[in-house]
Amino acid sequence: MPKFKHPNDRYLDTKYTVDRVKKEINSGIRLLNQIKVPIVSFFGSHKTKPTSPYYKQAMDAAYMLGRCGYAIETGGGPGIMKAANQGATKAHAPSIGIMAGLIKTEKVKDEIFTKHLSYHFLFVRRFVLSIKSDALIFFPGGYGTLNELFEYIVLIQLHFINKVPIILVGKKYWAGLFEWLKDQPGRKDYFIKHEHDLNLVQFCDTTEEIVSLIEKECAYLKPKSK
Repeated sequence: MPKFKHPNDRYLDTKYTVDRVKKEINSGIRLLNQIKVPIVSFFGSHKTKPTSPYYKQAMDAAYMLGRCGYAIETGGGPGIMKAANQGATKAHAPSIGIMAGLIKTEKVKDEIFTKHLSYHFLFVRRFVLSIKSDALIFFPGGYGTLNELFEYIVLIQLHFINKVPIILVGKKYWAGLFEWLKDQPGRKDYFIKHEHDLNLVQFCDTTEEIVSLIEKECAYLKPKSK
């Protein structure tokens, strides 16, 4: 059985860790403060291939949202992230990549970012990916995607951050997970007891649904035409 690696000794150096985290947070907030339009963040598997319908849908959704005046933010990797940044680039919209510097297998060399940063600490990266986002879109993915999804749901549930639309793409894909979370008749081992908690997410199947929902929820963010 493989052993877990112990943290690198430098993490035990409080000054190094605190200074690095502070620097990464500051650089992320400075970058986001340069974006003067609403931001939509895309999440999903880095393994999604360009031949996948989800890849095309992410690219199309980002393109349409970019044309509607939104900036597109992703984790800056391949798969769904690359698709969304490609869509933003095609729409000539701000295309932001918040990359995980330690994940060497998820590098994207295409020139599809108007702004990008590389992060050492994943928890800081997740913070920057959400702190100024006006909507969060989740395509199918693995542990990383689920980690991000549930972290943001908890923060909204506890009112630690403002409530924003959380959109899950692919009703059939997500159905089993959220059916399991429900308070089902006769089931005693459930812990999410409030319908409000499950209503923190919304489900979409089509690109048009995604865009329509965000336009409806985020209309107040757009400058009013004179």
